[in-house]
Amino acid sequence: MDLNKKVSALARLKKTSISVKDIASQLWCEKQMELFIITGGYSTLAMNKGAATHALIQAPVFKALPIEPVTYADRLYKWAYETYTSISNIFKNGYCRELKIYGSINGFKISGQIDELRLTNGKITIAEDKTIKGGNNDVVSLRYESDKLQSSIYQLLLSDIKDNNYTFENFSNVYSLQKMSLSPDFVKGLDSIGIKKENQSLISIHKLMFESYKILPPLNDTIQLRYIDRTTRELISESPIKYSKEELSKNLTDIMAYWSGDREARPVSEENSWRCKMCNFFGKQCTTWWKEPTKT
Repeated sequence: MDLNKKVSALARLKKTSISVKDIASQLWCEKQMELFIITGGYSTLAMNKGAATHALIQAPVFKALPIEPVTYADRLYKWAYETYTSISNIFKNGYCRELKIYGSINGFKISGQIDELRLTNGKITIAEDKTIKGGNNDVVSLRYESDKLQSSIYQLLLSDIKDNNYTFENFSNVYSLQKMSLSPDFVKGLDSIGIKKENQSLISIHKLMFESYKILPPLNDTIQLRYIDRTTRELISESPIKYSKEELSKNLTDIMAYWSGDREARPVSEENSWRCKMCNFFGKQCTTWWKEPTKT
């Protein structure tokens, strides 16, 4: 066995795909992102409030499939069905929300969830919502680069689907859809709400999802990034982002080097070590900038 053989972060972390959210988190603190995956993560009051705000925003137009998934295959179906039905309503509502998106970067499986697509002047605009504590404008500037990266990757993935750079066939082969089947209980649920038999397979529903993405109008090259007060749910600021594939590619070169195993996870720089005080791993799993509290 070659002890010097490079091992990808995916293999080391026992993951099969990379989420767009994880990639964006690398710009805040790569070490925190890695520890979040290793430990199974944690939730905070701020996270819970943010999730509640997102749920209220999506409620008017997003209709969840009212069937509880049992297996991973069931979950894949549920996500695809909800994405397909959401996109189908964009011409009626002018926007749609909570859309699963898939693709490939440097040969790695990538998945994410777009907050919103808007139809404006015949073009599709990606809009991302970020919830923060109101009255703290510094948070917007601190988070901006990570949020910009996340939104730009969504634009890249959607562009790849529309341009046939990433197709249903690519997705089906990578996820081995033909080898998976829905659980009997889930199929009974689909029957109970009138889903046609021809649309009760992972292959058929994902074909519909990819086709719905492909027939969308052209993409706007400006992405809208919105910051919302997680308590009052009022809009704090809205930042237009000019999408640049060239700039994104440059950023991804270093970022993806972590996932390929070319380098280890980096902690924040010493000048940004103030971020550690907001991290649940500080002084525990991570002691990079840890200083033992002075005893009195």
